[in-house]
Amino acid sequence: MNSYTLSHIAPANPELLRKDVFIVLLHATRIPPHIGMLTNGFYHSLSVKGQDLDVPIDILWKGVVQRKIPSLFIKIRSLRDSTPELLSGEFKKHVRCFNRVDRGVATCLSPLKLFFAEQFGLSMEKVNYLYELLPLLESKELIGQVFGYGLDVHTESSFTLPYYTMDEILKGIEAVRIEYK
Repeated sequence: MNSYTLSHIAPANPELLRKDVFIVLLHATRIPPHIGMLTNGFYHSLSVKGQDLDVPIDILWKGVVQRKIPSLFIKIRSLRDSTPELLSGEFKKHVRCFNRVDRGVATCLSPLKLFFAEQFGLSMEKVNYLYELLPLLESKELIGQVFGYGLDVHTESSFTLPYYTMDEILKGIEAVRIEYK
């Protein structure tokens, strides 16, 4: 599959994002987008700069709004008796498995793959891109409501993730690395 469309996107605001677990796409229209997770109002991700852990939603939201970053927040339903607090600790554990995003080592998707494999028993063998992860989560009924900010969504409030290749991911990693040197 080379693309994935998210439908019924509602407007995001920090109050809606303080509880539960969300996959976060920052720069959702960029190739590739940056991926992280929001758990109980705290953002966690792996980036070129390193590990971002326990960033409060208010700080994340302020940056998104000030910099006008097109963003998506995809709610994850739990099929287990897991709490958002437990899932938060588990996701942070997987972020800590890597020092930073680096060629041949990890992408920002890497901690999510480990998380969904361990917490939900999903096979990640064929998942290399977000547009491959999301249909798998949908097939297991793990995707809940989707919220967006700064997106030019169509009249039916849908958004198709851009298709990208591993080469484009590696080029994106290098571009960000140069930007932050």
